[in-house]
Amino acid sequence: MNNLVSECLKAFSKRQKMLLFVLMLLTVALGLIYPLLLSSDPRSVLDISREYRPGELSDEDVIAPADFSYIDVAATSDDVELAARSVLPHFAYSIAASIEIRNRAEAFTAAVADGTLSSFVENEGLNDIENVAGRLSSLEESDRMMLTSLISEGIRDLVNEGIYSSDDISNVVAGGYRYIEVEESDIPFSNAGKQIAVSDLADQDDLYHKVLAKGSRLYPDLEAIYIDLVSDAVLLLSGPNVFYDSVLTTALREDAAASVPPVLVEIHRGDYILQRDTVVTDQQLRTIQRIYDSSLVTIPVLKVIGYLVYLVLFTCMLVYLLFFYIKYRYRLSLYTTIFLIGIDLSLTAAFFISRYLPLYGINYIDPFFPFIVMPAFAASITRKRRVGFAVALTLAGFAVLYPSSRLFTFFYLIGSIEICLMLTRFGNERMDIIYQTVFSAIAVAFVTALVSFIYDQSFQLIFTSSIVAVLNVVFTFIVISIVLPIIEKIFNIPTAFRLHELSFTDTPTLNRLMQVAPGTFNHSKNVSEMAYEACKAIHANADLARVGALYHDIGKSEHPEYFIENQNGKNAHDEINKTLSAAIIKSHVKLGVEKAKEIGLPQEVIDIISEHHGNDLIKYFYNEAVREAKESRSGGMVSEEDFRYNGRIPSTEESAVVMLADCTEAATRTMKNPNHQKYDKFISLIIIDKMNHKQLNNSELTINDLEKIKESFIHYLLGRDHQRIEYDKE
Repeated sequence: MNNLVSECLKAFSKRQKMLLFVLMLLTVALGLIYPLLLSSDPRSVLDISREYRPGELSDEDVIAPADFSYIDVAATSDDVELAARSVLPHFAYSIAASIEIRNRAEAFTAAVADGTLSSFVENEGLNDIENVAGRLSSLEESDRMMLTSLISEGIRDLVNEGIYSSDDISNVVAGGYRYIEVEESDIPFSNAGKQIAVSDLADQDDLYHKVLAKGSRLYPDLEAIYIDLVSDAVLLLSGPNVFYDSVLTTALREDAAASVPPVLVEIHRGDYILQRDTVVTDQQLRTIQRIYDSSLVTIPVLKVIGYLVYLVLFTCMLVYLLFFYIKYRYRLSLYTTIFLIGIDLSLTAAFFISRYLPLYGINYIDPFFPFIVMPAFAASITRKRRVGFAVALTLAGFAVLYPSSRLFTFFYLIGSIEICLMLTRFGNERMDIIYQTVFSAIAVAFVTALVSFIYDQSFQLIFTSSIVAVLNVVFTFIVISIVLPIIEKIFNIPTAFRLHELSFTDTPTLNRLMQVAPGTFNHSKNVSEMAYEACKAIHANADLARVGALYHDIGKSEHPEYFIENQNGKNAHDEINKTLSAAIIKSHVKLGVEKAKEIGLPQEVIDIISEHHGNDLIKYFYNEAVREAKESRSGGMVSEEDFRYNGRIPSTEESAVVMLADCTEAATRTMKNPNHQKYDKFISLIIIDKMNHKQLNNSELTINDLEKIKESFIHYLLGRDHQRIEYDKE
């Protein structure tokens, strides 16, 4: 693992390494910050256009994004206060005060009989401002005794019904109560245990008028002056005997408040919190505030650290997988940069989607997450589904940290992306795009519906989620269709479409090759077809092999007469020494690379041009040089290095296939009466020779691959060299 990373990093310049490090940090930072912002931002839970006040009309519909419940403290407090106020002021009957009033009334009666009424008033300290004693003493005895009896009876009735303190009644009225409650009592008290209206109570301030009204009602024949005297006497002798019991009232109110259950507000997802054109209530505003408050969650430091380590591991895993799967080292920096930026853009899009989904009553992100764009783009640009899956794994790992993700989010994303990648065709026809879009949309819709069944969602939500998933897929391939040509043009990447364009032979470079070196041109076309079919057989990049083979000999257009396929009888090498001949032959590789760079061919194609001869020996001229050296008198030594190609040995399957196709196509031209057996043996010798000279060591071709390549070559050559019947001349 360390060796792989070290080897790959060698392909990075210092600036590219710095860029890679910065992008990895940015990806980790965004992967951490976005979920934390969503977890702590109230608007990600509920977004309201403005601040409302109670009594205003709502300008919008606000829908609960999820099931939610809370204890409404304000409503509970109101209920507690209401329960406490429901307990009426409690009054208690005073036995001592009642006895004192009765004793005073008896003493009054005795004083009237004894004629000592004035002394009685003075001794009792009564404030006889109405001169009750004088008025009563001035009456005849019979009238005096009658009125005394009425006075005693009135006092007895009042004591039995209760006489209340004026201050207590004033406090009751000031407290907003219209009724009081009198305690139960074992003594004979007519109003014990009853609720009595305040207006029916006899208090000190209103006692005179109540006695006067009662006397007038009970004794309509009695003179008004006598009734007035009785009322004044009762008022003089009476006093409060029922008092407010603040201790009992407070205790009862506390018990009532304690018995009130807390107000639990339950809201279900989809319920209206506010409705347009309806009056906003305190309760609704408290609910909104509580949702905001509950979303402002303080995330523990250890959890943040855990998130950070998790994201670092996923990001490093992505970079490692890219190093492992991308064989063109010079593309590593470019691809890694593009993919990391794409992941950052996907995470940013997911953040804003998660931010505003709750406004529409949706609290899950699964089908809305732009999860297919980057994996499909990565697979398309590298022609490797494994690279797309590595990107998908990273995105799914990051997505599960979002608050709106669910239990199956990771598996939903991985499953959906894998299906889309498996249905991806690395073709160059428009029908291929339509095919993968339609079938990917159907497959993802099915997966979405299946996951929705697991979550036991309503059919409406299942339908909505499936439609969104389909639109997600369609949007993905539209974006890829637009962005891919731009990226391939800017960075000269050999995508399927780019290779398809280059595979046309009607280009200035190939047209010139056809004109000045027709033999080489026909040879290149044959090699391209052989390489194409062979790469298809071993599941390599057939389009790349075809283009590389078409352009592999473009360097021969400079000196076409020195290559046998372009000669017509006369051999230009007969007039020069063999070392120079070898130098001219070798030069076509270097010239081909230079021309390829001039016309802007992708580096992958240039590699095939550079490697199609490897560092193999130019055997014909080497053997001729050795023969001439032996025949000469000097007996000079012949250096193999002068007769070896200066290129690298093939580093990819495609480059190795082009090398084998080039050798096979040229060598089999000289075969007489070819058949399957002869081709099999001859091509096997060519492959063995390349293996013996270590030309295939870096190509990653297996024995099974070589066998498939040989069979593909034989099939093509049998078609190329098929026999025709000889037609009559007449």
